[in-house]
Amino acid sequence: MTNGLLVDKKGILQDVIGLAENWKSLMDRSGFDGGSIQEIQEFHKSPKGKEIDEAEQKLSDYMSSLSFDDVKMIQTVMYLGRDEDYDKSLSSVEIYNDFLKYLGRNGWNTKEIEVNQITEKTPLASYLKDGLKVLNVTI
Repeated sequence: MTNGLLVDKKGILQDVIGLAENWKSLMDRSGFDGGSIQEIQEFHKSPKGKEIDEAEQKLSDYMSSLSFDDVKMIQTVMYLGRDEDYDKSLSSVEIYNDFLKYLGRNGWNTKEIEVNQITEKTPLASYLKDGLKVLNVTI
C-alpha cells in the first residue's frame, strides 16, 4: 500500500476518525470514570451510558462492515500513531509496509478480533491522526 492508496481510503479514515471522536467525546462529557461492577452496570443503563454504548456500537458496526484489508490498514495506522516506533530514515511508504509486515508476522486473528482490538481504544481517533502524520498523509 502506498500513500496514494491511503489517500484513496480517505473516506474510510475520515469515517472511523469521526465515529471514534464522537464516542470519546460522549465518554469525556459523561464524567463517568469507572467504579465498581455494579456502578458500571448502572451507568450503562442510564441515558448517558446508553448514548455512549450506541456510539461505540456504531463504530464497531462500521469497522465490521469494512474488508479485512481495510481493517488491517486502519490497525497499522493506529499502531504507528500510538507507538511511534518506526525507522525514521525510511520513506512513508516503507514505514507503512514494514509495520504492516511486522503486524502480519505476529499473525492476524479473525477480522472480528482485530476490529475489537481497534474499537476498544478510547483514544483511537488521536492514534489514527498521529499515524497519518507519521505517514505524511493528509485527509
